[in-house]
Amino acid sequence: MGIKSLGDATLLRAAVIAMLEGASLESDPVRRKRMLTFVVAGGGFAGVETIGAINDLARESLPHYGRINSREVRVVLIHGGKVILPELGEALGLYAEEKLRKRQVNIKLGARVTAYADGVVHCDDGETIPAGTLVWAAGVSPSPILKSLPFELSKGRVVVNSILEVPGYPDVWAVGDCAAVADTGSTTAYPPTAQHALREGKLVGTNIRARLNGQEPKTFQYEAPGQLATIGRRTGVAPIFGFKFSGILGWILWRTVYLMKLPRLEKKLRVGLQCTLDVFFERDLGQYVTLRDIASLNRLLEAARKTEAAGD
Repeated sequence: MGIKSLGDATLLRAAVIAMLEGASLESDPVRRKRMLTFVVAGGGFAGVETIGAINDLARESLPHYGRINSREVRVVLIHGGKVILPELGEALGLYAEEKLRKRQVNIKLGARVTAYADGVVHCDDGETIPAGTLVWAAGVSPSPILKSLPFELSKGRVVVNSILEVPGYPDVWAVGDCAAVADTGSTTAYPPTAQHALREGKLVGTNIRARLNGQEPKTFQYEAPGQLATIGRRTGVAPIFGFKFSGILGWILWRTVYLMKLPRLEKKLRVGLQCTLDVFFERDLGQYVTLRDIASLNRLLEAARKTEAAGD
């Protein structure tokens, strides 16, 4: 499974609950162990926040599935680096690792997932992990179509100058995941994150207008104020303006910043109220989408593809 959109998160939540329901009725110990093993590949922001959410959901739901012992649930994070959350620095990465381990998350460092076949996760160090759920959160790759273009590439991304224009190709611009934007304050490129991509897009719009009006385009310069990540229920990490926050204070900052970024007052009030209720009440286990719904949708899509192929 992926974890890129709200739909992905909804499907993943449904899958975790379905695995708990199935395992509570499963008598075969091998199948039961596989169903209760959840693996996330990737130790960056997406992977760490996902593993924390899965661990919380699975373990906090166990009182409703009395046949499952908490020791049977295995949650595994696989990361190719030496420390998780490398974007936040080693200190906060080690803190996050310690907190996750205390919450019974198994962290496998220095390894990568090479395959997932027949319900088994294969790692490049030879270890295999039977798991009913594998979530891919190992980052993004530039679009392969960029390799077919005549532009200079850096790690698969189009090299651009300080005004985000492709050198040698006037009026061709690149931003976001497909662009290698040099950071004037260091020897590396800006990271392909939403914080940077949003501002790159706005600047390109400004520069195109300036070019059409015969004015000088502006250069791209941006220093991110900080980054935030949650590593489970009421625990977060956040380096902001050079200061490092962790624990419940990091979680409050994470909640507050993203609440402020939501559009419309009505949306802010709804989400803020829901966050407040989550502090005082147990997790809601209602399923909005079930695996049966997903299977039915897949059958419909497959039938549509066959019909289209027959028409061609």
